[in-house]
Amino acid sequence: MSRDGILIDRDREVELLTATLARLGTVGGGVVLLSGEPGVGKTALVETVLATATVRVLRGAGYPGPTAPYEPLDALLRESGVWSRDAEVAKSRPVSIGSLVEAVDTPAHVRTAVLAALRRATGEEPTVVFLDDLHWADSGTLGVLERWTPTLVNTPVLMIGAYRSDGLARRHPLRRLRTQLRRGRGLIEIRLTPLEEAGTALVIARRLGEAPSPELAALIHERSQGVPFYVEALTDTLASQPGWTPGGVDLDAAAAVIPERIRDAVLFWLDALSPAAAELAEVVAAAGMPLPAELATEIANAATLEELCDSGFLVEVTDPSGRVEVVFRHALVPEALCAATPWSRRRGHHRRLGEVLEASGGAPQAVAAQWLAAGDTERARPWLVAAAKAACGLHAYQDAAAAIRTALESWRAGDEPDGYLEALDLWAVCAQRSGELDDAATALQAIAKRQRASGDDAAAGEAERRLAGVQELRGDLPGALAARGAAIEAFERAGRLRDAGAERLLLAEHLDGAGHLSEALLLVRTAAEQIPPDDVPLRARAFGLEGVVRAGLGELDRGVALARDGLDLALASGSDEASAEAQYLWAVSLEYACRYPETLDAYSAAFEYCRSRGLDGTAQLCLACLAPSLRRTGRWQQAIEVCRDVIATSGAPDPARAVAHGELGLILAARGEANPARGHLTTASAFAGTLGLFGVEIETVWGLARLHEADGNASAAAEQLNRLVSRCAEREERHFAVAPLRWAASFFAQQGLRAELAACTDVLACIAGATGAPEALAALASALAETALLDGDARRAADGHQRAFELLAPLDLPPEEAEVGLRCGVTLAAAGAHDQSVERLVGCYHTARNLRARPLALAAARELAALGEDVTRRLGRRAATDLQNHGLTRRELEVLRLIARGQTNREIGQELYVSTRTVDMHVRNLLAKLACRTRTEAVRRAAELGLAAVARPPVSHR
Repeated sequence: MSRDGILIDRDREVELLTATLARLGTVGGGVVLLSGEPGVGKTALVETVLATATVRVLRGAGYPGPTAPYEPLDALLRESGVWSRDAEVAKSRPVSIGSLVEAVDTPAHVRTAVLAALRRATGEEPTVVFLDDLHWADSGTLGVLERWTPTLVNTPVLMIGAYRSDGLARRHPLRRLRTQLRRGRGLIEIRLTPLEEAGTALVIARRLGEAPSPELAALIHERSQGVPFYVEALTDTLASQPGWTPGGVDLDAAAAVIPERIRDAVLFWLDALSPAAAELAEVVAAAGMPLPAELATEIANAATLEELCDSGFLVEVTDPSGRVEVVFRHALVPEALCAATPWSRRRGHHRRLGEVLEASGGAPQAVAAQWLAAGDTERARPWLVAAAKAACGLHAYQDAAAAIRTALESWRAGDEPDGYLEALDLWAVCAQRSGELDDAATALQAIAKRQRASGDDAAAGEAERRLAGVQELRGDLPGALAARGAAIEAFERAGRLRDAGAERLLLAEHLDGAGHLSEALLLVRTAAEQIPPDDVPLRARAFGLEGVVRAGLGELDRGVALARDGLDLALASGSDEASAEAQYLWAVSLEYACRYPETLDAYSAAFEYCRSRGLDGTAQLCLACLAPSLRRTGRWQQAIEVCRDVIATSGAPDPARAVAHGELGLILAARGEANPARGHLTTASAFAGTLGLFGVEIETVWGLARLHEADGNASAAAEQLNRLVSRCAEREERHFAVAPLRWAASFFAQQGLRAELAACTDVLACIAGATGAPEALAALASALAETALLDGDARRAADGHQRAFELLAPLDLPPEEAEVGLRCGVTLAAAGAHDQSVERLVGCYHTARNLRARPLALAAARELAALGEDVTRRLGRRAATDLQNHGLTRRELEVLRLIARGQTNREIGQELYVSTRTVDMHVRNLLAKLACRTRTEAVRRAAELGLAAVARPPVSHR
């Protein structure tokens, strides 16, 4: 590549960029990402094409040295004039990104504001935004681009981003941006590669004015690896040798003269300058960023700066505000200069830059970087703190955290100077807000330790309280509980009983969710004594939480009454947040009391209340908690819709998402949709472990056990259920555990696992004895009936299951009635009560059909057939067909036959005269019904079940 703007061996890239620009006003914009190693000619390619373009061009760039957050975007916005236009409209001073964020309070809002400014700047006319050296751009800039670039495809705006492809870190935000763009539309990627040897020869010829010999071209190509900037540098070095002429080149002499590295070439060029100019070049290289021309002349003088510019080392650029800055012609030159400058001299340059920037009011991050590079951490520290505060003001918390962490590292171990605690606190804030939660926890632990050592218990309590919140975000539940306990102790020592009581309630809430109800109750009662009488919202919370815990322990009526008292208090306080939480807690107490119609009404009312007042997180939690009661009361389709709504809501809190995934997985498992059920249950299980939600944990274990049982893997199902029983024995959870334990008892009995059945029955007996709830009593009666059946006492077993069925009937819980009805029918048949058995099985089948619980319906039909009953007469033709075909429809059987014959979905579609998409649907359905993951597994499973689909020839439709 040459300085005259003529590109070599880049015809395809030029043609592609030119055509993209030509379509900008008609087809629309998009994004071009241009990558390549340093010196390969990315900037030259773009600028050459843009030089002939008729569209407006806005430019910004990243720099290796310290710059302000959003600097590349601020530069192009200044160039666009949008700041000046905004100021004129507002009749105020010209603004910048710094002043733009004064009215916003979160990083997301900053990015929204910058995004709006970008849209105003580009307007409706065709515009190219060229952002060079994106690999050096700050995280805030790349975050804005993540939101902006996907929208450009339908606008007359084209963004061209150039970046170095070598050495891009795995977690660099540019990789995330690139991945996102690849998933959408409108992205063009161009990767510039080094020149071939013929291209290298052309570059040499452009520089020398005549073609080199093949041997010289090969030598320079080998040394430069075909990178155009290196080719130019090495050629210029050779051409500047005394007495050298293109025609009389001695190859051995040329090999000795041509530098091995770009660093050697730069040093050769440096030797041609005056000592003052060479020193100024080293200083500007040490700056690592564009340097204002007036500062460069202050460091040296105007004549020296002019010499550097005339030599081609530096170029002067003028920003939109009229300020003249000096930069190197290529970013590789300052890198080579810095590498070649001796360490001691380079430190002197950084010290000089630090003094000049400090005196001229330079940006804090720039001043700090120079003092750090000079090895003077004492001088750097206040500037690092100032840089962190400035970045915080822009909500660029990642940059702020990096700056303040560096400042903290500069203090010696054990040193406790003024400002250290303030710096630690700033680090904690910035790290948490930037998502660096490990660093935030480390900072808060250090703050709490120092505050305790100094005897400031109130401050230590505040630090522990904040630490608990960070540990929860990290998913470290034990750490969060320990921090809450430490906060309680610190607040009590400081005499801040109200704060201690508030922390006790939070700790009690965690323990309640984890199934440690007695400990939770003790905490709530102590907290109630510490809360001042005039703190009505907090007292309401204590009442509500005590009601939930007591209901969970079995004090059903008292628990509901206390939760209702809490709701009345909260509503009287006028606090929306307190009222929303109190409504939620009251609904939970009703659910624990098995008052399901009231529960549904309470959760629905709480959801509407929260939504109407903008309390979106609590609203989503109330909506998710509707799902368990909807599932229990047989409203499965409504429960599915609720769960999917919560999962699809990006701002839904994790506990709500855990419940939604768990309930959806349970329903899908009961319907025989194994693959999607397994995914949801696995996700819910992960949430449950992280958040300490014991109720979700045991329900997901139950769901996974059902899937194993449906797959015919009884040992895996037993392993899951043994875990369920042992976990329930360790905890005081007495509501969500009941149905899983009842199901587990039936499974253990059918597998002949007496010891496991006995352990399960013992847990159910404890729950039923503590609560006396009809659902728990029914579950215990069912478990005892299973034990009797296993002992050979069919009559006692039948009576027990009948009793369980009668206890459930008033509760109106169709899924549980159907499952108990199935086992009741089996034991009645064993006891010789044929007609009663048929009645229960028929009822079970119809309930299961209404719920679309296919495995349960098939089981009922199978038991009826085993009694010698005519399934068609009792249940209908469809039931008989399902029983024969294991739930597969006629079309699914046809598809299965063709799969067994080895045909693809496309071939099956041609055979059956249906679309490939329809065949895909049938394949998915039959895989789910057969609980298989692959087509081969489905054929094998069909053969095991004796389905004729894999034996009979397919029906011809031709």
